[in-house]
Amino acid sequence: MHKSTFLLLIVALVGALISPFSDAQQKKKNGAFTAIVDDPSLPRALIIGDSISIGYTLATREALAGKVNLHRIPTNAGHTGMGIAGLPKWLAEKKGKWDVIHFNFGLWDLCYRHPDSKTQGKRDKINGTVTHSVEEYRANLDTIVTELKKTGAQLVFATTTPVPEEEAGRKVGDDLTYNKAAVEVMQKHGVAINDLHSVMAGKMEQYAVKPGDVHYKAEGSEILARKVADAILEALPGGEPVVLYDGENFDHWNMEEPGGWIIEADGAMTCLMKEVEKKGKKRTVGRGDLWSKKMYGDFELSVKYKLSEGANSGIFYRTNIDDPVQDGFELQLMDNVGFQKTHGEKEDRKLNGSFYDCLAPSSNPQNPIGEWNDVVIHCKGPRIQFTINGVQVIDVNVNDWTESGKNPDGTPNKFKKAIRDKPRVGAIGLQNHGQKVWFKDIAIREL
Repeated sequence: MHKSTFLLLIVALVGALISPFSDAQQKKKNGAFTAIVDDPSLPRALIIGDSISIGYTLATREALAGKVNLHRIPTNAGHTGMGIAGLPKWLAEKKGKWDVIHFNFGLWDLCYRHPDSKTQGKRDKINGTVTHSVEEYRANLDTIVTELKKTGAQLVFATTTPVPEEEAGRKVGDDLTYNKAAVEVMQKHGVAINDLHSVMAGKMEQYAVKPGDVHYKAEGSEILARKVADAILEALPGGEPVVLYDGENFDHWNMEEPGGWIIEADGAMTCLMKEVEKKGKKRTVGRGDLWSKKMYGDFELSVKYKLSEGANSGIFYRTNIDDPVQDGFELQLMDNVGFQKTHGEKEDRKLNGSFYDCLAPSSNPQNPIGEWNDVVIHCKGPRIQFTINGVQVIDVNVNDWTESGKNPDGTPNKFKKAIRDKPRVGAIGLQNHGQKVWFKDIAIREL
């Protein structure tokens, strides 16, 4: 008998010992295995994975409600050998094209088992034999990825979550070794990586079901689910661009103040000002911002902008228009020299091209004041990128901002909630800060 066939038979027996329930009983008990009815207008995604993925399936499905038809295989995927054997059925079971397949293997592969062990699943890292060596794991993953790529789906591989101390059949540190091998395979094939290991590294004591257990409490699974949902959304293929402003009308926009924006003869839109009296003094202020009628989550927005001398403006995105500064995101637009002359020196994280008050741009490729510039904002899940005149100036993952009022580098910001907790869907806004600014050629492509 071939070694791999023998291993499959052994693990099938072990699998039956790991759970006190039959496969049919597991499906009945766990809503993660419940079949879903597709909304034909939405993309389709499939989760292939072990019991960790079973734990986060329902929360991921909830996070993707109205965005993605999320399926999962009707069982525990186990180790990579079981994955190779199961793929033909799993990929054919749900008829239709998969847009994204999110998959993981590892915890079963690195597990040591012994036939005389009394521990659940025959786990025994002292006297047992590892299910697959790192080399076997690498080779099996290569086979799995090759088969998955035939579906034409966008692939996302999730790294193995941490192995805690006291785990009966798994050795601390093997998770890192096997993940390193997996990443090398994924990089070879150009597969996106969802690093779930880093999400839970150092947090097992807080989120594990019990000491020495690789599984998670509900709150731990929900954290993983958010990361998985973000990864699936980021992997979805994009749609066609939609013109939001073509120089003729404001059909896609709402004005905060009627008449606050006009279209000039060359087709560029610009903001208007008004004089108000405050504390006995007259001052010039903007006549309100301009807001998209539609809300956007994942998108690529392209805009041409031009600033007057001393101007300060911005492009809001994923923003709640009732509280745009505190409950949204902004790309800062500014005449750095002119505005600081009149308003004082500003931190780099508040200058032109910045991820406003959070991170300074890597450079300032803005054209001279009075000339047109091209800016692109790319939002996909937690990742946000800015490009100005063809130069990428910002590339961030908002999940790195975990504290309110504080940036990852320790500098303060003005926000009352952590940046990662800001909206992932909201309006596009053009700011009227009280200085003249022009916009034109605005288009958006939803991702």
